[in-house]
Amino acid sequence: MSFSAPQHAPLPVDALESPEQTPAHARTQGIDADLLKKARKRLKFLYRQVAKNWPGFLARPGQDEMMQAALLTFLCAKSPDDESRQGNNLAQLEAGTGTGKTVAYCLAAIVASELLEKTVIVSTATVALQEQLFHKDLPRLAQIIPDLHFDIIKGRGRYVCESRLEGAIHEGAQASLLGDEFQDAFVGARTRSKGPRDSVQAMRWFNESIKKLRAGKWDGDIDSLEQQPDPEDWRQVQANAHACNGGQCEYFKSCAFFRARRRAASATIQVANHALILATLQTDSTMIDPGNTLFVFDEAHHLPGIAADQFSYRARYGATLHLLTSLRAVASRHGRAMPASRRPDPVAFGQAITDCTDKLAILERYWTQTQCVSADQRVHRFTQGRIPDALVAECEQLGMVIRSISGVVSSIAAALMEIDESKSLAERDEQTRAGVELGVYLSQLNTLERLFAAWATHDPVPWAKWMEFADPIPGIPAVSTTDAWLCASPMTPAQLLSRGLWKSVSAAVCTSATLTACGSFDFFDRLSGMNRFPERRSLVVASPFDYATQGELRIAPMRHSPKSPEFSEELCEVLPGLLREHHHGQLVLFTSKRQMQACHAALPKDLSGQVQMQGDRSRTELLKEHSRCVASGQRSIIFGLQSFGEGIDLPGQLCEHVVIDKLPFSPPTSPVEEALAEWLTAQGRDPFAELSVPRTAMKLAQWAGRGVRTVTDRAVITVCDTRLVTMRYGKDILAGLPPFPVVRSVRAEQH
Repeated sequence: MSFSAPQHAPLPVDALESPEQTPAHARTQGIDADLLKKARKRLKFLYRQVAKNWPGFLARPGQDEMMQAALLTFLCAKSPDDESRQGNNLAQLEAGTGTGKTVAYCLAAIVASELLEKTVIVSTATVALQEQLFHKDLPRLAQIIPDLHFDIIKGRGRYVCESRLEGAIHEGAQASLLGDEFQDAFVGARTRSKGPRDSVQAMRWFNESIKKLRAGKWDGDIDSLEQQPDPEDWRQVQANAHACNGGQCEYFKSCAFFRARRRAASATIQVANHALILATLQTDSTMIDPGNTLFVFDEAHHLPGIAADQFSYRARYGATLHLLTSLRAVASRHGRAMPASRRPDPVAFGQAITDCTDKLAILERYWTQTQCVSADQRVHRFTQGRIPDALVAECEQLGMVIRSISGVVSSIAAALMEIDESKSLAERDEQTRAGVELGVYLSQLNTLERLFAAWATHDPVPWAKWMEFADPIPGIPAVSTTDAWLCASPMTPAQLLSRGLWKSVSAAVCTSATLTACGSFDFFDRLSGMNRFPERRSLVVASPFDYATQGELRIAPMRHSPKSPEFSEELCEVLPGLLREHHHGQLVLFTSKRQMQACHAALPKDLSGQVQMQGDRSRTELLKEHSRCVASGQRSIIFGLQSFGEGIDLPGQLCEHVVIDKLPFSPPTSPVEEALAEWLTAQGRDPFAELSVPRTAMKLAQWAGRGVRTVTDRAVITVCDTRLVTMRYGKDILAGLPPFPVVRSVRAEQH
């Protein structure tokens, strides 16, 4: 894909403009001329106001260029019933560091929102940027634009459900319905608390929380708590769409989630995150109306990865059996209280549960007899996404049986939610809470149904399907000699994003400092599914920094390649000399924890004492100590892993030198990555060239971008990997980096 040269003045509206002559990002076809004239006039006024009133603001040509492209994208917004979606309402805008992209897309979105009367949602990938927008950038804009209202939107799971909290306290009502084994049926081991659950401590937290909630000392948002609760305690009381009775709930008016959504509904700009947007659009939720919303996806290079996680399904075999056993008892108990005309047949329901557990037992026999998963063999991936033929029919039937079980559970839950005046208030409360909890069961039954439907299907582009060994859950009896997680995920989210996002949004701008890889949008295009929209807008806005004079990219004179066993030892020898060349703040980024620890252990004592190493303290404390040392004139060196290569802003002397141990290639180790590489190879394609190289290029561009953060910075980027200049793919990776002069360093003398 070719990129347009910068055009710093907006193009005039021309009814006769030629699509061949006008870059895609600047085309105005389909936009009413009067509307565009009015929008540009309003945008120009707001931009002048920001330039006049924003402390330290610098107007940048690239910022104006991005702003104009975003405005045209938003003005091409589609209505929900518009079938003509060629992509002129979608944009990929890469804006280099220092461009001021936040102001650019916010002003364009505000103007379009005013004229089109549409809501704006700015979605981010990280909490850091979400907080920066909400607590810093948007308040500044609101001071300049008095009519601007903004708020933050979060998923239901970030809020407490007062009804569920009440149920957790009174008479152990929820404990009888929702045991720990069910809680863990669909939650990865990473989110479990360590050790057995302390029920006394849990009850103390429930009681304290409800008191704070009703006294107005807590708004029900988990993020506003000074101390985070035990994950298991929170899962028991967090809001859940399937367990929500909406306006019929007695706590509806005071509900923390609905209160937050009502407040956000009147905001011009709502700040969200990618995971929330994607999760909401997969449901029938009315909380977000994509057809009447203008979206900005900042940090959009994370969108495909987050989407892949959102579109995947996983469930634990043993805990699922506990879930079904509990359902049998719950349905029997509450079904009897229903009117005879609506009462489910207990015999038929019991048989459905039995059929389901029998089918699951067939799956268990498969992995037990084949020994494909164990404590030593923790993951088994099905080649080409094909499960054994003998299991396909079983999974198809499992899907149908689970659907019938869901139907019965849904009818019981609906009946329990109905108000029965013949019962006492306490009985009605218990009945409602039981209905709420059955809603939680329904959400997990839905996950199971989708999981087995994916297992039974083999598409032309197959899903990744695999099993993982499941470690025993403390305090819960095992139901199987070898428990396992059953998993399914699309290899790429392109088709699902195309159908579920791009074809439903009114308009969307994707932006990032690193949206291209190897100088092209192709990689993001393919993974995001945007390549299916031929009129999508694409633009690379150059950074205002003069990289030719503000820094340089040095290739350390390493004798050994990172593939050589001698590389690690040589890096330990070379690193001290590299660090001694600079006297203020430095950032050393490692691709593995083992390498980081080895290099730290090999440092001379004077350098070792100047290192702030990731893991020794919190990120916030580490950065604060680094800043203190540099401010006092000392050398301070941050040793960090991949998470420190993005989202860290260290201007000036805080980072005058970035050292990268080697090109951050990530071998396809996850089942999804392995499946995609396998499929590409089967198609006669090269997964290294199509996946590894562009992914590495995108990551390296982020890392190299830590050096120069302002127009006055000067920094050296040292890469200790000669493959960047000796291998053919190195040229492609260099094409995607900031245009630093490239220097082959002379080997540093050791002291």
